[in-house]
Amino acid sequence: MSSRQVICSGKCILGLTKCFKDLMSKLALSKEAKISFFGTPSVCLPFVELLAYAIRDLTNNMLYIPNTSIDMAVKLRYIEGYGFQIGERADPRNSDVAVLLGGLAMPKSKITAEDAMRAATAILKKEGTIIGVDFMGIFDQNEWTNKIPFSYVLDCYCESKVESLK
Repeated sequence: MSSRQVICSGKCILGLTKCFKDLMSKLALSKEAKISFFGTPSVCLPFVELLAYAIRDLTNNMLYIPNTSIDMAVKLRYIEGYGFQIGERADPRNSDVAVLLGGLAMPKSKITAEDAMRAATAILKKEGTIIGVDFMGIFDQNEWTNKIPFSYVLDCYCESKVESLK
């Protein structure tokens, strides 16, 4: 097992977006760098849109791939007044970065670490980077960190509560 070192920490959604932007800045990618996000439809897509917004100044070439369906890749585009939305179909091949979201590792998704690894490898440039973004340690729980050569994993823990104000 490789050693781990914390390079950024924060709390809640602001911490998630700040750490993601800091990490992507650390990669020193060109403005044209292609970043492809893999995630489950509905659940991961809003997080993909949020992460895309966080790095909007770093690149303008981001794609979303539902699950591991490379042929369904779509461009992420910024629409004034709405934020990042999915757009037209796009080719994810020769991506500089593949970002795997934790929803893929949930048992309900039926996607294996091997499936995700095959998909990421298929689209990445030879020296491409694989990043994981998950919640509550799902990549570790399902041993994806032992099966996929992540360069970085951004693991977010959020707390929620509902209070009656009557």
